Amino acid sequence: MMADLGVRCVVLAVVLCSVLLPSPTHGYIYAHYSNMTTMLFEDLPALFGAPLPKDGLMGVLVLTRPLNACSPVDPPPPLPPSFDANTTKFIALIRRYDCNFDIKVLHAQQAGFSAAIVHNMYSDTLLNMNYSNDTIAEEIEIPSVFTSFYASQILRNFIIPEQGAYVILKPEFAFPISYYLIPFTGVVCMIILVMCIVFIIRCVQYRKRLRKNRLSKEQLKRIPTHRFRKGDDYDVCAICLDEYEEGDKLRVLPCSHAYHCKCVDPWLTQTKKTCPVCKQRVTRNNPEHSESESDDEAGGRGEEEGTEGEADSERTPLLRPSNPGSPSGSPGIYSATTVTTAQCLASPALCDSPILGYEGYHSPQEDTDSESDDAAEDGHHTDDDTAQLIGRDSVQI
Repeated sequence: MMADLGVRCVVLAVVLCSVLLPSPTHGYIYAHYSNMTTMLFEDLPALFGAPLPKDGLMGVLVLTRPLNACSPVDPPPPLPPSFDANTTKFIALIRRYDCNFDIKVLHAQQAGFSAAIVHNMYSDTLLNMNYSNDTIAEEIEIPSVFTSFYASQILRNFIIPEQGAYVILKPEFAFPISYYLIPFTGVVCMIILVMCIVFIIRCVQYRKRLRKNRLSKEQLKRIPTHRFRKGDDYDVCAICLDEYEEGDKLRVLPCSHAYHCKCVDPWLTQTKKTCPVCKQRVTRNNPEHSESESDDEAGGRGEEEGTEGEADSERTPLLRPSNPGSPSGSPGIYSATTVTTAQCLASPALCDSPILGYEGYHSPQEDTDSESDDAAEDGHHTDDDTAQLIGRDSVQI
């Protein structure tokens, strides 16, 4: 489960990187003319030369001579006075075909241009300009981009002839993936590492707990075996429920329960080291066992012993008292009490009490003192005393 979670985290990181990371070769051409109109064209920067600055490169667009720039081109004209020479550069507009891209850009660089725009011919497909010669590619220091034929027509017909018009070459916003990816990857790796460590610890604990609850082969060999013979006390295996036959190999546990070795051995070595019937341990208590396991076993044995100690019989009442000191636990104490003549004569104060009229009343003093005096006083009272007591209506019998 944790391994699957780690794989999901890695996949999520890869997907996030692919979403956040835009194409590094995408850019735009911002064309400004008439002091108020701005047009936008897509382009793809070349795979050689310097990259476009993040703030963009501003320049005056110039059409090269020759148009394909396959041979040395004419230098750019003087910069118009309306532009600042420190911030405005010359950008060459070159058409495709007739020679390689790196040769075209190198000729523009040698002529004094600060950047180059190579456009497609009769197609709006954008290409990544590659180089054909490593030596030429190393000499190129200016940035260059590739744009569509439609963009070249707009630039040639509206931007170049317009006085004061200029273009800005800007790269597309590049997400600083390296700045965020490294910490993100580190956090993901730490999470995966922690999950793996937790998973290993859980596995070790689980295996250790299983070993505590099972018998090893050495411990199993110490439990005696017995060859069944007719007349033995053992008759049926409680696991497979088959009767023992002559010569069957039985495993006799310390609790005197016997089973087929082939039946009880897998139970002891793979499930629990207790008797399948009485749940008694087949080995002595080991101090390495957890307290919870010992408490559970002790509690289970205590319940069994308590149940065995209170053996039921045919005279056992169906409803047992939950607490011997509670009223429900002593129904005899709270049974109806009949106040006799002797009791009233012995304790006149009690006879005058109205509580004695309630047949459910019971007094501890009545159990102790009155019971001891009842036998002696019954012999001395006469029928006249009883009649006199009844005539006074002091007590109900």
